Amino acid sequence: MPKRDVEDRRSAGPKDRHGTPLKTLVRERPPPLAAVVEARIREAIVFGELGLGEPISEDRIATALGTSRTPVREALAALQLQGLVEIRPQRGSFVFSPTANDVAELCEFRAVLEVEALRLAHARARETTLAELRAAEARMEAAEERGDALAAAEADAAFHDALFAASGNRFLAQAHATIAGRVGAMRYFARRRSAESRRETAGEHRALIAAFADDDPAAAEEILRAHVLAVNARHGEAAATPLEEA
Repeated sequence: MPKRDVEDRRSAGPKDRHGTPLKTLVRERPPPLAAVVEARIREAIVFGELGLGEPISEDRIATALGTSRTPVREALAALQLQGLVEIRPQRGSFVFSPTANDVAELCEFRAVLEVEALRLAHARARETTLAELRAAEARMEAAEERGDALAAAEADAAFHDALFAASGNRFLAQAHATIAGRVGAMRYFARRRSAESRRETAGEHRALIAAFADDDPAAAEEILRAHVLAVNARHGEAAATPLEEA
């Protein structure tokens, strides 16, 4: 094909008033319905609307969200892959219910990830990380003061997420994402059942911030490791404690 014909074909199509070919219009599409339903159920599990081990009714969720059962079923299958939902043949779907061994192993894995994230965040973005930690802790304590358990849990999660965001390592962040939902649900479960747990958490956050601000990453790492591993004991205590009256 002659070169001129090739150029004519490349320049074919609508042009603006300056003769420049117009770019194809890219329209943002809303996320698939199953993804929207998945996000809503995930939020309900992480923040305690659906309790650990609780049965999940596809019909009830479909009615509440104004959808059919199909996207709910798809969402539950996706959440099963995240470890947040257990689908039992002939019995139905349930929120995950970790055993004592599950909690212990999850805390050990989380400690490995978070301590490394803290080390990298301190080396690569110390001031930014420090500001994020202080802001998240301030939000958490303010939420506790006004009795907003949901906002306090969200700020608590943001405190830890800040380390991964500042680590500069996307694979580390991806590994954290695989357990973040289960960690969040366990965190909220323990927080709601123990005022002492909430006070200890705040104190440990402040100690970590102080070590970080003093440019002592080794001390900060030890505080963080102890803080994460303490969730093991706190979850066990929470499981044996009735939910506090609001």
